[in-house]
Amino acid sequence: MRAMILSVLLLAGCAKPLPPPAAATAAVPIDGAAHRLDAVQSNQYLHYAVGVHIDATPERVWSVLTDGANIAQWNSTITSFSGDIVQDGALALQSRAGGKRTFKLTVSTFEAPQRMVWEDGSDSFRGVRTFTLTPSEGGTDFAMKEAFTGTMMKMIAPKLPDFSADFEAFAADLKSTAEAPAP
Repeated sequence: MRAMILSVLLLAGCAKPLPPPAAATAAVPIDGAAHRLDAVQSNQYLHYAVGVHIDATPERVWSVLTDGANIAQWNSTITSFSGDIVQDGALALQSRAGGKRTFKLTVSTFEAPQRMVWEDGSDSFRGVRTFTLTPSEGGTDFAMKEAFTGTMMKMIAPKLPDFSADFEAFAADLKSTAEAPAP
């Protein structure tokens, strides 16, 4: 009976999602390739990451990354964007992978010029994207991770597209833009 109640709570989205697996906290390889950590722990976790070295200062990369007015112009993965990329800022974006769906995100962390987090959702399904900039070899190591979690992941995960190509394009677009001469 107890197992049946737990199953009902999980399906209803009332139980808390499990914490991320240890592999999700590992350093992101700075190789320009997307890395996927498949759903684990009762299918409640899915994770993508990409890292790339950018020959520009963290301040330059940060200025490109947080320029909401121009992000859809340089970023081929975003088709529409509105909002201010600031602490507690409300963002609305449409992405190539998401079709016509508008994602409503909150900037939950804004630590210029090293770390920023965008997130939305609930315990049933949550997406959390973390951007990290680290000074390295006269430039910046950029890493982006996105974790999808929640009690509904088992049902939602099979419907999600593979985001690998979009992660690689995002990193490549940011690198190209940040390395270009500033206007």
